[in-house]
Amino acid sequence: MTVRSVSWTDAQRVSSLLARVSATPAREPAALVSAMGSSRAGAPAKAPPAPAKAPPKAPKEVPRLVQTSDNPSDRLDALVAWTLAHHACAGAFVADDNGLTLAAHGISEAHVSLVGPLLSALVGVRTVPGVDATAGALWLGAQMMSWVETRTARGGFCLGTVGDEALSTRALEQLKEALETTVRGL
Repeated sequence: MTVRSVSWTDAQRVSSLLARVSATPAREPAALVSAMGSSRAGAPAKAPPAPAKAPPKAPKEVPRLVQTSDNPSDRLDALVAWTLAHHACAGAFVADDNGLTLAAHGISEAHVSLVGPLLSALVGVRTVPGVDATAGALWLGAQMMSWVETRTARGGFCLGTVGDEALSTRALEQLKEALETTVRGL
């Protein structure tokens, strides 16, 4: 006995089966039981009205970071605390462009150690005209690291977050402004 393979399938038979399956179904019969309050017997029941759509949520207003201390450590800690309080992330850190952790909460040293090589690699990308490359996101296993960077006379600084998804462009702009406010004058 020979087992038929797909190559022995009758194309006409398959086409007719597909035509029967994909044919548009006949019109459904009218409802046999009239809806409550219906004046005509045998009239199809009316579909309930669609629920009203909720108005779109306005983006959560994030207050600007205000630095009240001149102490660099206090300023960095305030930046990390502000980031955790106002952005969707599980951890946040500030590092210099060499990858040295300056402040961190809820993030591993291994994640922060990626910052130095990442920022070094982006130096070449920035030579492309029209490319900013001072903010971005990178998958790290099951988490997403989002970062912003700013340059000062003393070098570069990076503020990063780790969470379930990348931060929005708006959130990255807010982080960059907060980072610039924090490192100004350090």
